[in-house]
Amino acid sequence: MLLKDLYSPAFYDRLCNALMISIPDFDKKKFIKSIYVNDFEEKELKQRMKHTTFVLNQFMPSDYPETLVLIKNTIEQLRIAGIGEDGLAFMFLPDYLETYGIDYFEESVEALEFVTQFVSCEFAVRPFILKYEQQMIEKMLKWSKHENHKVRRLASEGSRPRLPWAMAIPFLKKDPSSLLPILNNLKQDTSEYVRRSVANSLNDIAKDHPAVVLETAR
Repeated sequence: MLLKDLYSPAFYDRLCNALMISIPDFDKKKFIKSIYVNDFEEKELKQRMKHTTFVLNQFMPSDYPETLVLIKNTIEQLRIAGIGEDGLAFMFLPDYLETYGIDYFEESVEALEFVTQFVSCEFAVRPFILKYEQQMIEKMLKWSKHENHKVRRLASEGSRPRLPWAMAIPFLKKDPSSLLPILNNLKQDTSEYVRRSVANSLNDIAKDHPAVVLETAR
């Protein structure tokens, strides 16, 4: 199976079943028809993800904070059904926050914290870091002490200066000093998942600032 085939009829059927509970008057038939446009088969994984984001938005309220409530409710319904936890196909949910929520700092950051506990928001958080530099660093420092290990990992992985396949964060590549308190909080984390992320971030930093990493490792 190709990765793009994660976006399958069975996937959309399960997603729609959750959306029908979460969204008043949700039209499953119309949603499926909107998904399967003529060029759907030609779309690759990321294109299908973006397409799903776009179609979902057509069924959401125009009020963004209201939309976030529905997204959270949908995730809860998926969890009840035992579907999708950490599933790659659900990366359209973080993408939704990135695409439609960039101008809603407080609301979107709260949503990122919630959604990343279902599917990682490490890519979606980066536009927020670029736009709200200091505010996001402060938020990620708080996340580094969060009770949920997936949120703690978002603090380190999402802020990596050289995260593969993600947009660059030039100010962190130039000066990673603001990341050090975050990484110091996490370098002895109880979760190996988090500790690996810290190691990845330190490896990124070492490519430009090896002395900083040596000092941090002490």
